[in-house]
Amino acid sequence: MIKIRFFCGVVLLGLFSVGPPIWADERALTDEEFQVLRVAKTMYIELTTTTWMPRGRTMTLIEPNLRTKMESAGFTVVRDPTDAHDLTVKVEYHEKRGQQIRVDMYGTNITCLIGLEHVSLGPLLRMTIRESSTYPSTGTPPYLEVLEKFEANPYYYFLGDIVRGQVVSRLDTTGGLIQGLQRLAPLDSPADDDRGFEHSLLVTETLYAMLARENTIHEFGQLKDARAVPVLTSQLRHSSRQVRLLALEALGAIQAAESRPAIERVAQDDKDEAVRQAAAAVLGSLPSSSTVP
Repeated sequence: MIKIRFFCGVVLLGLFSVGPPIWADERALTDEEFQVLRVAKTMYIELTTTTWMPRGRTMTLIEPNLRTKMESAGFTVVRDPTDAHDLTVKVEYHEKRGQQIRVDMYGTNITCLIGLEHVSLGPLLRMTIRESSTYPSTGTPPYLEVLEKFEANPYYYFLGDIVRGQVVSRLDTTGGLIQGLQRLAPLDSPADDDRGFEHSLLVTETLYAMLARENTIHEFGQLKDARAVPVLTSQLRHSSRQVRLLALEALGAIQAAESRPAIERVAQDDKDEAVRQAAAAVLGSLPSSSTVP
């Protein structure tokens, strides 16, 4: 369950997946405060990590990953905290031993605390992302499985878009996710693995692009936010059958009449019978509207 708690109140947004909650605090800015914030261009990343793994070494590439996310979002990242900077991204990444799976194997629980602060405005955003091993049927080692889940979590994968959205466009977290999904690789790229960012990405970023896309589409369905309808209808043209099915499911959950024309085209023209059937089922549940052409 994901909950977003604004500094002035608590709002429940939606469900990301079965598992522990993801929390985010987003500060509501005045017009004057936003004018100060929107010119911020430089940041420092303050990172601490802990792990239960042998020799205290985590396999995640979180430090270079964070830097790449922020630089891709258009920020200049300084390496020394004494260097001049407008923003500070504070990240506490913790891996703890999880449930015992068998005599010689344990799962891993990841907790990642993320904060965004401005030098004069103070705290702007706080998020807590949690993921846990489930020992999948694929046989993936539990530690690698939870790292994959964390890397493909929309709120971590699109962190650069979320921060940029808050600083540049005054977007909330959902708005940042929408921009992030819009920015991914071309719709006809089945692998989503080599394009779509303005800067070169780390292997972890490109490796999990498709899974992050699918997770984000699913999240929009849980949020039921009509602002996501345009980006979801664009996913109906994606080459991946799974992406198109997830987009239909999300649009069915949102129940926006303006999505009807795009879904009708899928119901008539999609090359996959299962996708056409899913589109027809969604059409049967959508509200009618005289404004829909």
